Amino acid sequence: MNNAGVLAVGPYDQTEGTDWDNLVAVNLTGVFNCVQAVVPAMRGRAGASIVNIASVSAAKGGGAVGNVWYGATKAGVVAITKGLGRDLGPEGIRVNAIAPAVIETDMVLAHFTPAMREKILARVPLGRFAETDDVARLAVFLASDASAFITGETIAVDGGFLRT
Repeated sequence: MNNAGVLAVGPYDQTEGTDWDNLVAVNLTGVFNCVQAVVPAMRGRAGASIVNIASVSAAKGGGAVGNVWYGATKAGVVAITKGLGRDLGPEGIRVNAIAPAVIETDMVLAHFTPAMREKILARVPLGRFAETDDVARLAVFLASDASAFITGETIAVDGGFLRT
């Protein structure tokens, strides 16, 4: 499971080059490095599965808090997931992604002001932010044989956020 990620928020023109480099290094190069490390050991193993963490920001081109560059890196994760789902499928390796909306984590609490949180929460039809267990349950499903015929997919865990 590729779960490492960093977040940058704010207007696109106020993002420093070092922030961009860090986003790419963690959100994209981290996926690349993990896949390169694990695929050789997964070949020929029944039920092999890779689960990537993307974001609804990939589908939105950023989010409600001006994080276009974060969204771009997570869109890259979606593209990697689709491509690897196709390329690794013949080897018996499934690759899928989870695209959460806002999850109550230390990373979010460090970047989002109370006003930002209220603005986003107002657009979530289920009326709450995701919890880590919401994502974990889907990850377990995608890693299990219960999803044996699913590959190259990105599934939103967003309380309906993308529908608003």
